[in-house]
Parts: sequence; C-alpha cells; structure tokens
Amino acid sequence: MEAQTRLLRVLQQGEYTTVGGRTPIKSDVRIVAATNKDLRQLIQQGLFREDLFFRLNVVPLRLPPLRERTEDIPDLIRHFFAQAQREGLPPKQIDQAALDRLKRHRWPGNVRELENLARRLAALYPQETITAAVIDSELAQPALPAGGDEPRGEESLSGAVERHLSSYFSGFDDGLPPAGLYHRILREIEYPLLTAALAATRGNQIRAADLLGVNRNTLRKKIRDLDIQVYRGGN
Repeated sequence: MEAQTRLLRVLQQGEYTTVGGRTPIKSDVRIVAATNKDLRQLIQQGLFREDLFFRLNVVPLRLPPLRERTEDIPDLIRHFFAQAQREGLPPKQIDQAALDRLKRHRWPGNVRELENLARRLAALYPQETITAAVIDSELAQPALPAGGDEPRGEESLSGAVERHLSSYFSGFDDGLPPAGLYHRILREIEYPLLTAALAATRGNQIRAADLLGVNRNTLRKKIRDLDIQVYRGGN
C-alpha cells in the first residue's frame, strides 16, 4: 500500500524524488500497466487503492485468455516449433486433427502452457509430424496410482490435491512446472466448484452465490471468465 501511495503521487503531481533525494524531478511519461488480478475485488478487500485504480484505468485493454481465441493456436504452435528449431531441436509439423484437439483444451496455463507443450513435443517425440494421439497423451490427466496408493473413499480434498500435485511435478524434467502455478491451480479448482454449486441450485445464481459465500457480481464474473455454461432448471 505504501508503494501504491508513492505511485499515485507521481501520477497526480507528475514528479518524484530519488531514494535519499530531496529535489523533485519532473516526469513526462506514459504509464502502461498490466495485471492478471481482479483489481475491483482487491479494492473491496482493501488491498488496492481505488484512487490509484481510476488513475491507471484510463484506456483499459483486455487480452483474452487463449481458450477465448483458439483461432490463434495454429499460428502460435508453429511459431513455437520454429523457435525450438532455431534453438537446436528437431523440426516439427502438426496435423489438423492435432490442432483440433489443441483447440478443445481449456489452457489453464494460457500461452505459456502452449509454449512449454511445443518445446516438450519437439524435444521428446521422434516423429516429424505431431498427431492427435500424441496431443491426447500429453494433455490427458495424470493416471491415479495403482495398488496400495489408490486413494481411499475417506481421503480429504487436501490429500487428493497434494497427491495430484506430486504426480504433476514429477512430469517435468527439472521438477518445475510453468510459472503461474498458484493461479492456474486455483482456476482448475474454481471451475468444478462453481459448476457443482450451480448444478446443486439448478442454475440459480443468487442461491449459488449464497451457497458459495461470494457476491453475486463476483460469481457472474467468474462464470464469464471461466466460460461456464449455466442451465436453469425447475424450482
């Protein structure tokens, strides 16, 4: 909050001082700010200054997530294949069925997830043309452990998530998945949670918001952001 106050002063007065300095320095700049946070929600939580938000929010531009612009996927995957080839990896092509499979994926990790997939395909698969079967195997959910490691009926949600993450991390050579894991995991949990609440309330968003303990406007925004289909049932 202290940094936000200092930034607001720069935007309002058009001047700043250096660390330890006393003489104001005039600034003549344009500010371009980007975020993947819901700033209006942060304002309600007291974590972001409302006056700073309105100072920054002059010409808002929304960059849609990859799942909302699937027509970009063919160009992006070919670009990432070309980039991987320039870095010494084998050249790759992708057939139409594989592209169709990529377009059906929700891409919780956005473009970075697609980029990492392209590098993985270029590095691990010997065939020059990537098929839908390869994409299916890469995008499939990790299989549950067999035998004694199979989850028991009384397993907690926390335990199930921990087991899933352990399997997920083991799928990367250096043990590290793409950046942005926190928000990506939250989004993956949000989707089934919200759909379950909406199904239980037969699509009644007021009752679903009350069930979840969130503001109705917050629920409506998440339904839109997560592209959840809402069907109204009977009373």
